[in-house]
Amino acid sequence: MQTHQIIHQKLVQAVKNLRKNEAEILDLIALADQTKDFLMLVQYPSLFSYCVKEIGLTEAEAWNFLALNKKSKEIPALTEAIQSGEVSVSKLRHVCPVITTENQNHWIEKAKTETNKNLIDEVAKTSPYTKRKTVVKPAGEGMKRLALDITPELMEHLLRLQEVLKASDLAQVIEVAVLETLERKDPVKKADRAEARAKKKIDGEKTENQAEVNQESAHSEKSSVARQTRKTLPMHLVHAINRRDRGQCCYYGFRNSRCDSKYRVEIHHIEPVSRGGKDEYENLITLCHDHHKLIHETFFDK
Repeated sequence: MQTHQIIHQKLVQAVKNLRKNEAEILDLIALADQTKDFLMLVQYPSLFSYCVKEIGLTEAEAWNFLALNKKSKEIPALTEAIQSGEVSVSKLRHVCPVITTENQNHWIEKAKTETNKNLIDEVAKTSPYTKRKTVVKPAGEGMKRLALDITPELMEHLLRLQEVLKASDLAQVIEVAVLETLERKDPVKKADRAEARAKKKIDGEKTENQAEVNQESAHSEKSSVARQTRKTLPMHLVHAINRRDRGQCCYYGFRNSRCDSKYRVEIHHIEPVSRGGKDEYENLITLCHDHHKLIHETFFDK
């Protein structure tokens, strides 16, 4: 017999022994659970702590055995499936939330034939969704651990982006996506880029641009207030305002504290255009949408 065949046969036998040992452990845990005063005699407050601290199971292994033991009281077929050696405790543990006496054959067969990942996905499709809030916890060495629910479609997009970027993990994908989006969309960064481009222009171009600004300003002053119409602000002016205000709302509340919102920030005329206010640097500030609306409704729309 060749070496690879010997290795294969030994591995098959080892897995059978593993399944047999799992079945025996499950039976003994069930027996301990049924034995009166067992926990008091072994001096442990719960079967879980006994399994972890006394007999050496990991916490995950203990949860699997105990969950299966509890569910087996309702559905004995789970114990029979373990004893058959065709499925592991960890795989059957996944179906405990959805298995019933009516669908037990279906889910036990799934546990026997599906991969662990596919089995978890199948159970998730059947289980009712309970929305959970996003959780951020310390993960050591200054890192944070993020836990959140996402749709299957978003998961597909993230995996596709991981392929495109050839990234090692999803954390790297998220980092690249966030940084690139901020680089393109953040008004402060847009302003910084505009400033950098302006510095590269020759002195003559700067002079010419300034002349255009002065001409536009002069033309604006000649227009009557009654006939003055709202014009799109020049981008160099928008960039200058965003750079000065750092893309943050400039509204100050009763406690003289500045609004910290950077969401839906808009440019506001301190002196309204309808009252002769000019599109000038000193007459423009950034406000979040809500405070922009509040100021207009409170002071000007009367």
